Amino acid sequence: MVPKMSPVVISDELIASEPALPVQFHDVWHRTRYVSPERALVHALVWQAVIDLQKYRFSTRRRQQRLYMEAYRWVASDDRKWPYAFRNVAEMLDVAPDRLRAQLLGDAAPLLIAAERDQADVEEAA
Repeated sequence: MVPKMSPVVISDELIASEPALPVQFHDVWHRTRYVSPERALVHALVWQAVIDLQKYRFSTRRRQQRLYMEAYRWVASDDRKWPYAFRNVAEMLDVAPDRLRAQLLGDAAPLLIAAERDQADVEEAA
């Protein structure tokens, strides 16, 4: 049995790839793909903080709230004592710590801290 051809005709414009210049792939061709274990660990730390900050912000479970608060405190900290403190990690990645912190936290203040701030505003107004 011979399969029948579909009557639909697909134009060559849809199938053809976009032309690309070799200059556009310079980084891909010439950059080393090796990532040191230390740098991979640093990336994993930041990635886990991002996940915890986004995923558990409004969580009602204690363990998830704890994960959120640990990530929030780590990002908000200016401590440099620990080699993997947030400020040291940001510098290892060649990123300004304050800029990375602003991106990670944004308006993601913990609900308890936001509630305390609101309470202080009420007391101040009275």
